Amino acid sequence: MTLSIFVQPSIGNGYTAKVLGWPEIIVAGETKEEALEKIKSAIDLRLGEGEIIRLQYEPPTKEHAWMKFAGMWKDDPTFDDFLDEIRAYREELDREWNQ
Repeated sequence: MTLSIFVQPSIGNGYTAKVLGWPEIIVAGETKEEALEKIKSAIDLRLGEGEIIRLQYEPPTKEHAWMKFAGMWKDDPTFDDFLDEIRAYREELDREWNQ
């Protein structure tokens, strides 16, 4: 297993080491080497508490709430007349607003 470790000088003296992606593992040491040894021990301790398992997960797909209405008027012979009425009403409103 390869882990990325962020090591930086501490304020004052010493070094701090963190395992990237595992925010709960942070150690401090007087030298960079000491900090790295402590981080290895902390990783061993953490991994000894459990195990790493790879899990393939596919979240359930959720249908859009309005999709059940899509196409519901496709076979209605009066639908085009209905659209014409909407169009005529909008044009009437546009004329009133533009006066």
